[in-house]
Formats: sequence, C-alpha cells, structure tokens
Amino acid sequence: MSTIASSEQKTSLRRRIGQEIRKLDPEEIERQSTVITKRVLELPAYQHAKSIAIFLSMPGREVSTRDIVLQAFDDGKSVFVPYLHPGEIPKSRVMDMLQLQDKDDFYSLKPDAWGIPSISRDSVERRRNALGGIGISKAPPDGQNRYPILDLIFLPSVAFDRDHCRLGHGKGFYDRYLQTYKNALDSSGAGGNMPHLVGIALLQQMLPPGETIPVNEHDWKVDQVVVANS
Repeated sequence: MSTIASSEQKTSLRRRIGQEIRKLDPEEIERQSTVITKRVLELPAYQHAKSIAIFLSMPGREVSTRDIVLQAFDDGKSVFVPYLHPGEIPKSRVMDMLQLQDKDDFYSLKPDAWGIPSISRDSVERRRNALGGIGISKAPPDGQNRYPILDLIFLPSVAFDRDHCRLGHGKGFYDRYLQTYKNALDSSGAGGNMPHLVGIALLQQMLPPGETIPVNEHDWKVDQVVVANS
C-alpha cells in the first residue's frame, strides 16, 4: 500500500471511529471505563509494575483513566503522565513522561483546551522524568547515560485492530517516545527490556475481525489491548 493510500485509510478510520464515539452517552463511557479499570488492575503486568506511565483521559472521548491513576497511588506505584513541550526543531512538539507525586498532585492538575488534566509548566523542573533525571529530557551531563525506569505504559488510541496495531491521532507522539525510550534503554548499558505496552479502549475503538490498521516501520504495536464487554 502506498504512503498516500495508507494515510487516506487512516484518515477515514479516524473519521469513522470519531463518529461512533460521539454517539455514546457519558453513562456508557463510564460503564465501560469501570469494567476496563477492573481488568487493568487484575493484569499481572500492572500488579508487578513499580513504575507506570498512563495518559490522562479526554472527557467524553475515551476511556477514563482516573481510577487507575488513583489506585496506582494506593498500590505504591510511581505514576508518570505525558507532558508536551516544544522540541528542538521549530514548531515541533515532544512528549515526555513526568512523575505525579501523589493524589493531591493529581487533583491539582488544571484541564487544557481539550479538558485533559495537565502538568503546569512551572512544576516541570521539579518532576522526575521516566527517561532519567529531572524535568524535560535533555542530554545527560558529562556523557552520562540515562536509565529509563518504566515497567508498564498504557497507550491511548483512536482504534486498535486484532493484531494489536494502533491508530493514534496522527501526531506520532507515542511512536516517537517509544523509539526514544528504546534508544535510551539501549545506550544505558543496563540491559533492561522495553516496558509492557497496554492499549485501553472503548468497544467502539476495536476494529472488527478481518479489518486492519495500515502500519509502517515507525508504528509500534502494543502487547495487549484491554476493552470492556459488550
């Protein structure tokens, strides 16, 4: 499949899935989120993880991750969430994963333009980065290596297929972050593995059997997808 055809198919899928999500009422999204939260907390990958990264959800558009975050604090886990900031290339943006301190820190987050709870810029340089160090990712001093620390990453999506391929929102933040994480892991010399990658999605975001998401060499698959029952 050509790059243009692949891009057009992805755009069509995003439009179709978006229309399905907009048909859902808040009660149905909450119902599915409750089931998904229970299943996530039962995952061996969650139970064994010491450090997790998880997206903070967009109200009315995707699975609510609120209760997973709160339970992770109760379970004594380190919780990291996305933070977007300008990259080195003009007009580019980069995603890092920065640590939330506790429940009070979570409750203090202010919603951005999409209603997503977001880390304030003035708190960034006090937060641990999942790639190592404090604040947004920069080259470590004096040639020191980074030591990435995540055991588990929860990924959002527009859609997943049955082969665990993921259709994002088209910005590439997670695919680039995962490659950056792998590069940091490889250069650290620590010999660790990539975090377990778990997609969480509403039923309407799972493609039917036989339908697939077009992917290229830069697209990362997840290890498993958690959805609710119909």
